[in-house]
Amino acid sequence: MAGTISFGGIGSGLDTEGIIKGLVSASGTGLSSLKSRAAATRSAVSELSDVGSLLAKLKSALSALSDDSGVKSYKATSSGAAVTASASATAQTGAWSVQVQQLAKEQRNYSSTFSSSSTALGQTGTLSIQVGSGAAKNVTVESTDTLDSLVTKIGASGARVSAAVFYDGTNYRLQVRGLDTGADNALTFTETGTSLGLTLPGSVVQSAQNSQVVIDGFTVSRSSNQVSGALPGVTLNLTETTGSALNVKVEADPAALKSKIESFVSAYNAVVNKVHSAAGFATTKAQNPVLAGDSLLRSITSKLGSSMLTSVTGAGTYGSLSSLGVSLTKDGTISFDSAKLDTALAADSGSVAKVLAGVSGDDGVMDVLADVVDSFNQSGTGLIATKKETLEQRAKTIEARVDREQKHLDWYEEMLRKQFSNMDGAVSGSNAQTDYLSAIMNLK
Repeated sequence: MAGTISFGGIGSGLDTEGIIKGLVSASGTGLSSLKSRAAATRSAVSELSDVGSLLAKLKSALSALSDDSGVKSYKATSSGAAVTASASATAQTGAWSVQVQQLAKEQRNYSSTFSSSSTALGQTGTLSIQVGSGAAKNVTVESTDTLDSLVTKIGASGARVSAAVFYDGTNYRLQVRGLDTGADNALTFTETGTSLGLTLPGSVVQSAQNSQVVIDGFTVSRSSNQVSGALPGVTLNLTETTGSALNVKVEADPAALKSKIESFVSAYNAVVNKVHSAAGFATTKAQNPVLAGDSLLRSITSKLGSSMLTSVTGAGTYGSLSSLGVSLTKDGTISFDSAKLDTALAADSGSVAKVLAGVSGDDGVMDVLADVVDSFNQSGTGLIATKKETLEQRAKTIEARVDREQKHLDWYEEMLRKQFSNMDGAVSGSNAQTDYLSAIMNLK
């Protein structure tokens, strides 16, 4: 037993410890086998978890290609820094001239001058602030209020404005600025009992105004400097006015689509290669004997492979992934011919999108593959989760047997040690008696 120090064989001269270890080892052959099975089963659960993680990555790659927003990729460019452009999946290819006549601005008002920002103003009354046609927010002004304290009160009023103190080197002023640009967000001040000067005509140093751009000769106005809706799926970001027109161009962006397809191919092949290494494939031996030839793992690659061959009815010029350059290989992985995709995009980009994302609500190939992934990898209810649960129970059962067998071996070893100890004592006693008799005989 562990922790026991024994010096057997002193009386008998036999190597009792060696004999005991040999007998225990011979009896423990089955225990070693059980331990190996338990470890392999636990490892199989871990392998299935790895497959599940790779399927989750595949699902993410599929989702990026399962609708128009992911499949149709466009890029928008501008000939000048005064206008930057971004395009979404709903954009249309084209070119436009854009001249920025004015930028959207927020209103800024300054109060009359004061000698200090921290001295009480000695004014009492109410300052009312209205943004656009919204409800006015009232700020109560007390005789002890300073410019600094009014900044805090205005900030807490709930009006969409900010306040700050401005110092020109001689005098202090209260600045109140709207937080939103556009003519509809003009500020209106009403002073009752106070004379801060925010209602005076000269207090407005910047009026609220809309942005204004001329696109191909047509004037477009917005309340902000992000002009959307004028060009389909395109947002124009205005940073400064321009003396002349800039050129904005929207083109298809095949590089973005290629990158997503490459990610899909990589994620798909990672799943297939993991299944092959875990369950074995062709001449490759399974890394885990519990999963050797596993039907669940084989069905993953089989169903993914058959889904890769899906034909999308009504897609137009193209109808399958292979026609876009994504094809199955002999070992179940897939390859990608980007030149073939370039040809397809140039010939009929709409058909390419339909193969991937579907037609009028019907599934595209990406949707079909995603359904297969979900059937195996749905959390808690998928086939992988069920298989893992089964293996977990099997591992626990085997580990329970290991515990029982170990206890039996420990008992067997202890029994042998007691038996040999008794035998050793008996032999030692017999030898002592023999020596005594021999000594008596020799005396005679």
